[in-house]
Amino acid sequence: MTMRFDRCGKTYQLRIETARDLEHVLELDEALWVATSAPASAFRCDRTLTELINADGSGRINTDELRSAIRWLLTVLRDTSLPDDPEAPLALEAIQTDLPEGKRLIGSAREVLAGGADASITLVQVREFLAKLCEKPLNGDGIVVPSAATGAARGLIEDVLACIGSTQDASGKPGIDEPQLDTFIAAVRGLLEWREAGSGVNADSLVPFGAETPAVYAHYAAIEGPVNAFFHACRVLRFDAQTGGHFETAAIGQVDATDDADMDAWLRTRPLARVNAEGQLPLTTGEVNPFYAPQIANLADEVLARILHVTPDVLDEAAWASVGEALKPFGDYIRSKQGANVETLTPERLAAYRDGRLADEVRRLIEEDRRISEVRGGVLALERLLLYRAHLLRLVNNFVSFRELYDISTRALFEMGSAVIDGRWFNLAFKVDDVAAHQKIAKESNIFTLYLEVEGLAGAKAYSVAVPAMAGSKGNLQVGKRGVFFDTDGREHNARVTQIIVNPISVREALGAPFVRLWGFLLGKIESMSATSEKALQKQADGMFKAKPAAAAGQPAPEGKGQFGSAGMLMGLSVSVAAIGSAFAFVTTSLAALRPGQICLGILGAALVVMVPVSLIAILKLRRQDLSALLEGCGWAINARMRPTREQRRQFTCTPAFPDEAEGTPTRRRLYMLLAIAVILGLIAVLR
Repeated sequence: MTMRFDRCGKTYQLRIETARDLEHVLELDEALWVATSAPASAFRCDRTLTELINADGSGRINTDELRSAIRWLLTVLRDTSLPDDPEAPLALEAIQTDLPEGKRLIGSAREVLAGGADASITLVQVREFLAKLCEKPLNGDGIVVPSAATGAARGLIEDVLACIGSTQDASGKPGIDEPQLDTFIAAVRGLLEWREAGSGVNADSLVPFGAETPAVYAHYAAIEGPVNAFFHACRVLRFDAQTGGHFETAAIGQVDATDDADMDAWLRTRPLARVNAEGQLPLTTGEVNPFYAPQIANLADEVLARILHVTPDVLDEAAWASVGEALKPFGDYIRSKQGANVETLTPERLAAYRDGRLADEVRRLIEEDRRISEVRGGVLALERLLLYRAHLLRLVNNFVSFRELYDISTRALFEMGSAVIDGRWFNLAFKVDDVAAHQKIAKESNIFTLYLEVEGLAGAKAYSVAVPAMAGSKGNLQVGKRGVFFDTDGREHNARVTQIIVNPISVREALGAPFVRLWGFLLGKIESMSATSEKALQKQADGMFKAKPAAAAGQPAPEGKGQFGSAGMLMGLSVSVAAIGSAFAFVTTSLAALRPGQICLGILGAALVVMVPVSLIAILKLRRQDLSALLEGCGWAINARMRPTREQRRQFTCTPAFPDEAEGTPTRRRLYMLLAIAVILGLIAVLR
């Protein structure tokens, strides 16, 4: 059977209707696929389906993954006829039993059907089985929960959870796996061996101060690092005296002197005391870094007094070395400690876990869970088969070909729903994760695009969609405009326009655009002239009604001025009226010299001069509209140019008609417009 292609828009796409057509997908060059990569989240379908296809977990479906899914489906099925109803049961005899994978699927189906005589199985049955399996303590995920064991073995699992940590079981409960159990047992044995090693060491050398030795060592360890750093700085200073300036004048920077934490953070970076070439550490409070003063006091009183048998005012490097030698055996013992994470357990519990018998009981549970894991894995493979058989063909028609997008009677899997704004339906919407990034690519689409923020339901997070306007005019579409959005399940959401990419929507709108702009320009000029004239008239009126200054005694009033104005103003008004009259007379005389037909032809010619180039540009832009840019902005990799057809434009953006039998609805004006055009053309012909 040969491949068949259909013309969709201005591209040719593989017709995919049967399993045989899926075989053609395996043969088709990737360059002839409509898409070669897409976000897995872009498809409105069972999440498990896209997770299974997206085998590497990258969040994107690519050509290799889709091919692998098709190849696996066709391999395990003997009967490759795909059902029209996604819920249709799968006959077991349709599974290919000549292959190990097919035999495993048959065995899993029998496990789900509990060994019954049923000859078919459904996705609902498989998922009910998996749900019940997950509720059991041993559910095939390799993790055991405390409820899977009893007695001391259960206590062991609980202690592992408390000391080592947990792994979430398929039921959602905390449990442990075998590596965590092994880590716990190793920690128990290490801690017990460490304690036994300490009990056999000479008590005089290991704990020179008896029971107080741990506390003495703790005071020593608390300041050991800073003291070593101080003496090291002193050795550096003896080698190069110029380094002293660095130790003494390190910048305090932007430290806030009123903030204790900020001051402490700076003091922590400073030496214990003033670095000196003699290598002597003062122990008196006033000469010690305030941040370390408590630790130095404890060192002097609790450590030096015991080891040096005196509390000195200064400490040199030799005395400090002798302190370290005295505490070294106990320090080595502490540093060799193992199993600190299980130290909270009682000696009795540690001893009970040491021989490993309880651990072996838990391992047997893990082994049993592994056996169930094989059953669970087979049932998951059966779920995969049922999902692929029911939905893979449709997914391919939304990836390799975009048959559903070009079919106005259905919704593509990557469509989000419809919006009602400004009295129109916008029936195409793509989900957008990053509006700013999407805009950069979508600007190349030549499509008037609305970005809507759609409110989630029941506290769900709001999301954004890109909605192309493909017919009509801009109308009252603007940022901030509100409307409603119906998702593909028919649920209604509030929506608001947040961004707009402006492009021609239709030829009709493009033809009227120059006249709309001209009319706006004229209105602006008229308003501007009106405002200027109003101000001038107001100024003249103020001068007319202003009180006339009293004339000097015996002097006549100024010539030409009366109570309400001046001769100059009247003369100016007369000149203005005469100018307007002259201009009107000129226009009238010029038009009178022409015949009516010439006037109409002149007006028509002027209109054509404006409309022809504008319409050509609009038609070219509309022909270059490309829906693929909107999808590429959403993260798709598209090969084909997705030019919308006329039917798609009307489907994607439409204004609903009033009911046929309704009264008081608007009348159709198309007939009146045709009659008006015919009358104008007739007049032109007669008056020529």
